[in-house]
Amino acid sequence: MEVQYTIETKAILTVLGSVYIYRPVTFLDTIRIVYWGLQRNYGYTFDEFQTAVMKGKIRASRKRGHYPLNVATLRIRNRVKHINKKFIQSKKVK
Repeated sequence: MEVQYTIETKAILTVLGSVYIYRPVTFLDTIRIVYWGLQRNYGYTFDEFQTAVMKGKIRASRKRGHYPLNVATLRIRNRVKHINKKFIQSKKVK
């Protein structure tokens, strides 16, 4: 099954925490962030979604331009760096 998702900053903050993010992004974090960014979850709970992803029953659509999970992890890490950079800049302004 192909799923549509977006990687949203609010999903990253929900999963990893707000303010300055110290912890590294794990594969499970990526799955959780993707789950939060789903346009439609097809009735899956997070645990069911995680199991289906691990078994290969759910995957990103390359035809629709979605990132595979390994690429999504890299993009999330870059977004975390951007979030942290913005936080540091906002602290310097005050």
